Amino acid sequence: MELLVVIGIIIVIAASVLTVIPGIREKTQKKATKALMDRLEIAIEQYYDDNRSYPPTGAEPTAIEDLKKALQPSDPASKQYIEFADEELDNNIIIDEWGNPFVFVSSTDATPNNNTTTYDLYSTGPDGITSLSPDDGDDADDINNWSR
Repeated sequence: MELLVVIGIIIVIAASVLTVIPGIREKTQKKATKALMDRLEIAIEQYYDDNRSYPPTGAEPTAIEDLKKALQPSDPASKQYIEFADEELDNNIIIDEWGNPFVFVSSTDATPNNNTTTYDLYSTGPDGITSLSPDDGDDADDINNWSR
C-alpha cells in the first residue's frame, strides 16, 4: 500500500515538472535570440563607427547574408566585427534559436519601417512568421530592436 502511495507521489511530481519544461525551453530560446541580437547590434554599431554607414544590404532574403558578409568577411585581412558560432548560422544566413533567418533592413539601402534613420533587425520568433508583411517584425512573438 505504501508503495502505491510513493508511486502516486512520484507520478504527481513528474507530471508537474513535465508541464513546466516546455515553458522554460521557450524562455531560454527567447533569451538566447535576444543575446545574439545584442551581439549583432554591437557589431553593426562598430561597423558604423568605422565606415560612417550601416552595412549595405540587398533585398531579402539575401540582406541577412549581406549583413553576415559585412560583419564577418571571409578575407582574413578585413576587420571581423563578430564571430558566429556554428549554431547561429545556416550556410551564410544568421538564424535565431528556432532556425529562422533574422531580418535586417539598413537605412543605407532602404527605409526601415521602424528605425528609419538606422536599421531594423528582428527575429520572426517561435512561429517563424511576422504579422502584416515581411518588413513588419511587429508580431506578438517577434523579437526586434525597436520595442525592447
